[in-house]
Amino acid sequence: MKKVLPHPLLSLLLLGLWLLLNNSLSAGQFLLGLILGIAIPLWVRHALAIHLPIRKPFALLAYIALVLRDIIVANFVVAKQVLGPNRALQPHFLNIPLTVSHPTAISLFASTITLTPGTVSCELSQDGRTLRVHALHTLDPVAEVAGMKERYERRLIRIFGEKSTSTVQEHP
Repeated sequence: MKKVLPHPLLSLLLLGLWLLLNNSLSAGQFLLGLILGIAIPLWVRHALAIHLPIRKPFALLAYIALVLRDIIVANFVVAKQVLGPNRALQPHFLNIPLTVSHPTAISLFASTITLTPGTVSCELSQDGRTLRVHALHTLDPVAEVAGMKERYERRLIRIFGEKSTSTVQEHP
């Protein structure tokens, strides 16, 4: 059964999403959604076979809640910065020295930064130890880097059970 449905929850999610997007519960749409729900997970099963070494699943749930909250708050902050009377934005490129080393943790950290309005992850260094981020507005780049490391990276270290080996470094 695992060969036919390698990810049954993903199959159900795809079926449900297909039915919602088509706004129809007809037999034809259900059958097409079922075919897609089985075919897509089979097609991407090798990409989904990556083991995520999550050590603290409840910490991951707390992290997701924190990120959702930060996205909502940042939307209002960015709207105020862009639409407000004082549009003197001070954009900066920030170089964040990474403590996390697992590719999934790095990807989550970069994605979190990009999902939060006002910041976008631009580049990961060749050695995977520095993440370049563009911030729409920041008065203190060093404090911004320290804040991202404290708020997000420290939690990812805990979730993935990595050892914390470096401290915040100043980068231009």
